[in-house]
Amino acid sequence: MKGKWYVNWLVVITLVLLFSSLGTFALSLRDTIGIKKCAYGDNLNENCICNSKGEVICEDEALESVTSSEFSSSKMINTYDFLSFFDVNSSNKSVKFVNISLLNSNLNVTLELASYCNQQGEPAKQAGFYKVEKDRLTLTTATNLIDESFNRACIVESMYCIKEFDIELGDFFEIVYQDEFGSIYPANNCVYDQFLRNDGDVYNSVDGCYICHCTDGENICEEQDSCL
Repeated sequence: MKGKWYVNWLVVITLVLLFSSLGTFALSLRDTIGIKKCAYGDNLNENCICNSKGEVICEDEALESVTSSEFSSSKMINTYDFLSFFDVNSSNKSVKFVNISLLNSNLNVTLELASYCNQQGEPAKQAGFYKVEKDRLTLTTATNLIDESFNRACIVESMYCIKEFDIELGDFFEIVYQDEFGSIYPANNCVYDQFLRNDGDVYNSVDGCYICHCTDGENICEEQDSCL
């Protein structure tokens, strides 16, 4: 009888070791071939979402990353409104710069951002932050996902107004948006004669002899016949 039980325990131990080895192998294989832990845009509840790398990121981690990386909300007003629901599988850009203007030392930037809303089209609460570096302004957002009713992907119009923005604009000054997972989206803006220009803007040169347009962050100017 003792011998029989001894043999059965050996079988059990062998099976446990076998399944453990198979599980470890499966996890290793998943990481090797790049199988994701979650799908981008998934609402994982408990204040968490899935980023574009297939990683689970929770709101506390996103907020902590913002507050600890020299971003500020001083002298900034950030407002946002629902535009439409968003299909995360579509080819639409998740970040779109709509307008940039600098008037009376107030910098205004309007973007369309992918976010999360409830069924009534109300966006989850968000807070805007910015960081100024040499020749670069970075805008970002921290979104509160604690309320599980905000589970539908949507597009919001987010407006940033920075008061008393007296930074000297160099020829290579750029504005970018950084999402909550660290991805950078450039505005492709231009600076011409100390004026901020949006991507696609058309304007006259200082001497009036050229018609210029801002294309992918570069001033492209063409001489006019009247100046030849």
